[in-house]
Amino acid sequence: MFLISSVSNFRDASIGSRMKKNVLFRCAKLSTLNKNDLTKLEKLNPHAIIDFRDPKEIKKAPDNLSTRLIEKYVSLPISASTLSRMVLKKKTEGDNTKTYENVMEESYRLYINNHKHVWKEFIRILLGSNGKPVIYHCSAGKDRTGVASYIIQKLLNNSMDLIYQNYLLSNQLLTTEAATAEQTTSAKKNDLLVTNTMLDTLAKVQKNYLLSAIHEIKNNYLSLENYVCEELKFDFKDIDKLKNLYLT
Repeated sequence: MFLISSVSNFRDASIGSRMKKNVLFRCAKLSTLNKNDLTKLEKLNPHAIIDFRDPKEIKKAPDNLSTRLIEKYVSLPISASTLSRMVLKKKTEGDNTKTYENVMEESYRLYINNHKHVWKEFIRILLGSNGKPVIYHCSAGKDRTGVASYIIQKLLNNSMDLIYQNYLLSNQLLTTEAATAEQTTSAKKNDLLVTNTMLDTLAKVQKNYLLSAIHEIKNNYLSLENYVCEELKFDFKDIDKLKNLYLT
């Protein structure tokens, strides 16, 4: 098992008995990489290191990559302004966990509808990997990274039970502090309105969050395969190629 201990939530994205091991990795930000783990990553020689964070997050904690690894770095920003929307909801609905959970669900729908260009490029990179390892991450490696994992795991015909198990592992592998370290709103005055209830909600994943993305795909695009082919402009030959690359 390939392990990077200095990065939170680092793990193999392969699930089930047929996905190849040690080729797809998901994790939190790589700003915490230590020297030993940097050496491991260089030996791994990934095809790409994909960063789903927005520029503001990256500026606060840039990935600690060597010159060799920076050449593999790809920025594919996703932002749903989740914390800012929580602050707005607090003004009208109070400091309420359920309200913040609804905001999280909305963020997942925004990931699907507003970032098709990101998912298109993500799949394009996987298709061009020639089977070499790909690492992908966001800030905590749980939400945007969780949706990315769902897309590839489901396209490879894994069971939803296994996909949910893999997704929910973030709750065991992340502390609240690690999951929310760079979380700020778009305005300093709003940062003063951030509460522990907001941060506690942000720090965890729930099955309903991923389900909201899945339902959005089903309701608007009929199926994940249809979303990938009709919206992202791939075809079933591309999906077959992904299977050839990532299944045993």
